[in-house]
Amino acid sequence: MADDTLRRAGPEPPERGSRRVVCMVVSCDDGLVLTGVHHEKLLDGEPLDVPGVEDELAGCRTVAHLGLAVSASRELAFDLRTAIRLYERVPLGDDDVALTLDDPVLLAWLLHRGGAVEVLAP
Repeated sequence: MADDTLRRAGPEPPERGSRRVVCMVVSCDDGLVLTGVHHEKLLDGEPLDVPGVEDELAGCRTVAHLGLAVSASRELAFDLRTAIRLYERVPLGDDDVALTLDDPVLLAWLLHRGGAVEVLAP
């Protein structure tokens, strides 16, 4: 995974209990993932205030798991649903954890898939 890149824009999201508040827009080689308020804005037809992503928004699909929902580009949504159905585990720190839609786990899964990953908005 030496060729993978990750760039973050803005501060880390605040923590709420044992879960991080989910709220990010992530660009990958094969599409976008939107969580939290960005996902809600997309569903409500509101502007995202994230430059350069408008062309990819039309093909986004909703993925829901364990009470959380995200929007993802068609290919990413398919891969994410498949990984959830297969109970995929994600390397996170020193452990492998079950794939969830929490930001840290979702981001680790995206990085594990390979390719460039950029957090466009926290």
